[in-house]
Amino acid sequence: MKRNHSHMLVSVTLSTAVLAPCAWAQTTLQLINEYPATSITAAADLQFAQTVNEQSQGKIQIETLQEKQNPYKGVGQVDAISTGKTQMGTLFGGILGNKDSLFLLSSLPFAAKDFKQAHALYTCAEPALQERVKALGAHLLYVTPWPPSGIWSVAPLTDDTDVKALKIRTYDATSKAVFERLGAQSVELPYSALAEKLAAGEVNAVLTSGDGGAGRKLWDHLPNFTAVSYSIPLSYTIINQNTWNQLSPDQQAILTQAAEKVAAASWAGVEQRIEQNYGRMRENKMTLNTAPSGSIMQTLKKAGDEETQAWLKANKLSEKDASCLSKTGS
Repeated sequence: MKRNHSHMLVSVTLSTAVLAPCAWAQTTLQLINEYPATSITAAADLQFAQTVNEQSQGKIQIETLQEKQNPYKGVGQVDAISTGKTQMGTLFGGILGNKDSLFLLSSLPFAAKDFKQAHALYTCAEPALQERVKALGAHLLYVTPWPPSGIWSVAPLTDDTDVKALKIRTYDATSKAVFERLGAQSVELPYSALAEKLAAGEVNAVLTSGDGGAGRKLWDHLPNFTAVSYSIPLSYTIINQNTWNQLSPDQQAILTQAAEKVAAASWAGVEQRIEQNYGRMRENKMTLNTAPSGSIMQTLKKAGDEETQAWLKANKLSEKDASCLSKTGS
């Protein structure tokens, strides 16, 4: 169903007084996400919407616009939230990284070897990330971790020469540069633009998690998955700052509490998603390589380290943020 987006700032006038939920007028906020409902981030959004509805006694409705329902694509999603064309969005870190490269911190190659390290890295950098979200005219609600990124491909990858021959879709500036260092053809694309490129044969591989690939049924084009665990990226759920400011303290508290609940559940459940994704992939006749060859891993890690050093030099991290990376062994 098409909607008039010209008056999407907030669907009603929001009271700035502290009122009990039963006294509030009905409030509807829209939450965009370019991934399908089965993906880990879109599923978290649906849980967030349900939790907000319950805690507000139905007075705050979160309308989720996912995948094709979302009228905004790629970096245009950031602009839509910053300018108030829509109120909320769950945005992949690579998309936000086009506006501010600090959001690429969590997706630096091999920066975290497991979810414990990935969570520690985010927790350490969270104050700086909150400030960067604020600079975009928004307020950070929660983050959702993705399962580790691997390589979906037309042909199996047996050694580093196969990786160098790829025409691969990457998801941020860093991953694009890493594969270009290897000699591969690399194109950074938002997920929404991927289907037509695959159908046209313009790419023969995709860097994404089992979760993201399963949600888009990449097995229709790419029957092989190599679990290189390139990174554990994050998606950030943010709300337009003016919209946030117009909410009453009680309304803000409800959104904050729901966000904390959903974030905790996402971090606690993400590891289980890996085997669930592998199960779906095998059901769809995919070939999974969960122990990539030494030459593939050595080549990727060498290029990844070179690009990480270039990223660090370009970004001039604060001592605290640099310390975050060192603690994870990057």
